[in-house]
Amino acid sequence: MADWYNKINIKIRRFKKLWRKALTLCFFVYPLFLASCGSLPQPDLAPTDVPVAWRNTPVALAQASDQAWWLALKDPVLNETVNLVLKNNLTVAQSYERLNAERALEKATTAAQKPRFGFYFGPNSSVAYANYRQSTAYVIGFDLAWEAPFTAKQEGQRMVAKANIEAASAGMLGARASVVAEVVRVYAELRAVDQKLAAVKKMVAYQEAILRIYERSESSGALSKQDLIQVRTKLFELQSVLSDALLFRESVLQRLDILCGLNAPLPLWLDLAENSWQVERTQVQPFKIPADLVMERPDVRIAIAEVKRAAGQVGIADADLYPRIGVEGAVYYSGTLIKNGSTAKDGLLTFLAPNIHIPIYDWGMAREQKNASEAEFRRAIVAYREAILQAVADTELAIANFNAADERLMRAQAEGANLVEAAERNKVGLRAGHLSPVEVFSANIKLLERKIANIDDQTFWVSAFAAANKAQTNMSLDKKRFGDSEATLANVNK
Repeated sequence: MADWYNKINIKIRRFKKLWRKALTLCFFVYPLFLASCGSLPQPDLAPTDVPVAWRNTPVALAQASDQAWWLALKDPVLNETVNLVLKNNLTVAQSYERLNAERALEKATTAAQKPRFGFYFGPNSSVAYANYRQSTAYVIGFDLAWEAPFTAKQEGQRMVAKANIEAASAGMLGARASVVAEVVRVYAELRAVDQKLAAVKKMVAYQEAILRIYERSESSGALSKQDLIQVRTKLFELQSVLSDALLFRESVLQRLDILCGLNAPLPLWLDLAENSWQVERTQVQPFKIPADLVMERPDVRIAIAEVKRAAGQVGIADADLYPRIGVEGAVYYSGTLIKNGSTAKDGLLTFLAPNIHIPIYDWGMAREQKNASEAEFRRAIVAYREAILQAVADTELAIANFNAADERLMRAQAEGANLVEAAERNKVGLRAGHLSPVEVFSANIKLLERKIANIDDQTFWVSAFAAANKAQTNMSLDKKRFGDSEATLANVNK
């Protein structure tokens, strides 16, 4: 009977040991299982809203080339200005530094998910509380803390950091493309206003000559006072136009200074008035099919990065609903400087143990945070679709705008040749006596007015050419052309 009783006790003790081990295992495995339930959403980023082909097609297409598009204008001063902008522009410099910051933060995010070691030296409060007479207890040593990276939180943090890098990289290339297009447009305005100033000065000189003739005629009684007033009023109008043109030229120079990061205009820009500027109609590089082009535009790449960032935030919020498991440890030396009657002993304090935090009830805060992150994720997807539609519309409009500008420039250049011929015929008529000086001067003023209109057409064409090339900004090509390596970033503003 006693043997049977002993056997039963042995089995009960074994069962209790196995039960405690099972409970301990469940205590650690169950939170791990719960935490692993968190996941990140996987959005479908296929360009479904992109048309199969462009509705508008440029009237002239050049051969595909890796060469920078502004070189097709064949203007050495413009090329030097663009190079200066890429080197000194403060907006581009800010985008470079933002990319540097996001790269550093991505490294910090990865490092934060690894075990962290620290050094501690300070009071030993537990000894001080146990021995009220003791006030010089201290500990010194090293500690360890680590949260197990099996939840969606760590994966979400990495996704957010990478999305921030993608957005910063796209923003950098987008800023560079925008600044280059803007400086080409402003440079064209500078060349145009120089030509307009020369034309308006000639118009003022012709009108002054007409006024002198009318003054002599009025003094002799051949003309009425009213005719003289009208001629004088016309001169005042032309002089006002000249003053406005001078003011506009100064504003253009100031815009170039800002774009190039300068506090004074380059001497090259001030000497441009001495050289005439005639744009040769060039061609726009062929546009890719809509899907390929749209997915390479910086604004669309930023929208994609926003979707990825929102997906990462969903994973971070989702992880707060599940347990967190980590490990803590330390190696301390505990000692006292002045015993003062304390019985505490000096020596090493060591421990290495897991820690588990299981959320129980927080009044729905974590659940609502997850709902908010999911709503933001859905909003980011809708914004991505809108960015694609906007990119398609911008590209279509840029192509149509360039087609219209190209037709206007073609007509303006043809009219320009006729204006030169008409001016020569006026000279011939004046020398032959068929035309009076007033008739020739008045005709030349009208010819110069048409010349100014043609200059505006030429400026409009350059702006449309820049906009068309900006519309097909290719991130892969720009990275290859300019690069965004660490060495390049380190040389900004040098």
